[in-house]
Amino acid sequence: MNTDRRQTALLVVVLVLPALLAFGVVRLLGASDGAQHRAERSAPSGPADPARPVDSGPAVDLAARLTAPEGGTELTFQIARDRAEAGPPPQVTDCRRFAEWAQRSGGVPVVPEPAHLLSVHARRDLDVTGVSVVAVPIAQVTPTEEDGPWVELACRDDAPASTATASDEGQSGTDAADGAPDRPHVLTTGQTIELPVTLQPPSDTGEVLPHGVSDYRLQVRIEIDGVEEQHLLPEGSASFRCCGRTTFMGFQAARYEWRLSPSRSLRRCAELRYVEEPPLARCETGRR
Repeated sequence: MNTDRRQTALLVVVLVLPALLAFGVVRLLGASDGAQHRAERSAPSGPADPARPVDSGPAVDLAARLTAPEGGTELTFQIARDRAEAGPPPQVTDCRRFAEWAQRSGGVPVVPEPAHLLSVHARRDLDVTGVSVVAVPIAQVTPTEEDGPWVELACRDDAPASTATASDEGQSGTDAADGAPDRPHVLTTGQTIELPVTLQPPSDTGEVLPHGVSDYRLQVRIEIDGVEEQHLLPEGSASFRCCGRTTFMGFQAARYEWRLSPSRSLRRCAELRYVEEPPLARCETGRR
């Protein structure tokens, strides 16, 4: 009897156990194939299409600033007398920064028409051509006597700040362009140029800006690698303001002329009132 039981158990081991082992192997291999198949379906099919457009941001950074008209040296401003008397803070050390401070302080350039320098900073290698700029008026401004009295403000500097060039300071410097915004300019990555631009009148009027003092922005048309782009400057809610006036028939406003180097001084010239020919200016200079 015991012999029969041992034979039966041995038969079970010999016949059933291999079948169970084979079944387990088949299940294991099937699960592995399924996981691999799912991984293949979820994996990327290949490298990204090089022709697919990639949004890398603007190719150039643009900025503009008011400057003296062609042939001029520094801007003259119409400004409230108390601001002219106080003068710029100590960190303003040249006439370019002086002009920026004067405009932030409410000064209005005294010029027949505004002139600007357009700064173009390249984010990659590119060609720039076909630059044109139109003034977009926002509002007209009327200076009031309550905000005055209004005087003429100017800056003179014996050692004006030089403009950095790429040959002097590498590609990160600024190249002063030779007055040809319509000429092609080849820029390398990180290079900046400044182009003097003349405002074009809008198509519906012959005037660049309305007569008097106006707030305005600049509509810049520029071709980059043959593709035209349009930009509105300055960015955000800021605007430019031009053009003030300090001379009228029989009247010349008082003049405040700051010299910033080698030491600070202020030259004051009294206002002039006259009937025919203006008299000689009466001026005095003092250190500040």
